[in-house]
Amino acid sequence: MNDSRDILLSLVKNALWGTSCNLTAKPDWDKVLYIARQQTVTGLVAEAIPNLPEEFRPDAGLKLRLHSAVMGIYRSHVLLNSQLAHVKKLMDANGIRSVLFKGQGIAQNYPNPLSRQCGDIDLYVGEDNFLKGMDILEPGVEHDVDDYKDLKHFSIESGGVHVELHRIAEILPGRKADREFQKWTVEELSGPDVRTVRIGDCDVNLPPVDFDPLYIMNHAWHHFINGGIGLRQLCDWTQYLHKFHDRIDAEKLESNLKRFRLTRAWQIMSSFCVKHLGLPAGECPLYGGLYGREADKMLDIVFSEGNFGRHSSARKSPRPAGHFAGKFHSFMKTNRRMLKLLPISSTEVVRSWIYFFVKGMKNVNNRIK
Repeated sequence: MNDSRDILLSLVKNALWGTSCNLTAKPDWDKVLYIARQQTVTGLVAEAIPNLPEEFRPDAGLKLRLHSAVMGIYRSHVLLNSQLAHVKKLMDANGIRSVLFKGQGIAQNYPNPLSRQCGDIDLYVGEDNFLKGMDILEPGVEHDVDDYKDLKHFSIESGGVHVELHRIAEILPGRKADREFQKWTVEELSGPDVRTVRIGDCDVNLPPVDFDPLYIMNHAWHHFINGGIGLRQLCDWTQYLHKFHDRIDAEKLESNLKRFRLTRAWQIMSSFCVKHLGLPAGECPLYGGLYGREADKMLDIVFSEGNFGRHSSARKSPRPAGHFAGKFHSFMKTNRRMLKLLPISSTEVVRSWIYFFVKGMKNVNNRIK
């Protein structure tokens, strides 16, 4: 095992499952840690390194840099937990029930929650409380909910943390699938099966057990199709399935995947996580093992683009000035990326491209960037 990519995957699996790394020589740690940063799994790599023979571990200088990065991740957890408690209490005080998506909730599923690199805070409040929630987070500013009717959320910086207040969970390409998804979301997130967990010094609502496997998968798939994802998002899904696989209603899940036209996406993502991240096949509901080649192609793209596609070569091309020139630049960049994704899942890619094109034309007409 000499390829830095394979070594990184081996280290990640060691941190997640305790499996052996099977290294035969000292890795190129500069390269391995560089890729880990791109994939936002530095904390997991740091968890695995003490399990290696001493002669295979990084030198003192790299260990110091890695320790500094890990301390930064730990401090981010403290900051996010503090702001999560602050925003949650603000919502509670104003009679708004909020549900936390992903992030700090998902971190609780990891062997060491602090090893998961932090992102932002996503709180769902629903359509009825959305405008009120915006007013609470940004007092003194007049908000027009019509400005957000085509968007998922309202974003704001709060105490050094990016907070997204969701009116809906996600938007699916295709009107019928999206309409069914929105109905399901409201039913699930306003129903009695919402969970409550302690994060930091605050009790936080999390989605029902049967909501998150589909939602986390779709969120990762959405970003993969539309811009890119890192290994962290895929690790999130594996850890959720590992922890809750025996509580997930597989029959209900299968029905919902068909309703939302996500069956193939689920199967491709399943093959990826079982083949490349070590998720036990028995812990992945509905796993069919049919898309190994697609999973390999997906892995190549994940490594070439990094977290949210921020390290792809396409990102190095600057967006030109001017509204129409900028829109055309984005259109061509998306076309090139969609062509690269076609061998993985042609139907889903075409569906997403149509949604992107229609939405883009609306934005051009309304002069929205």
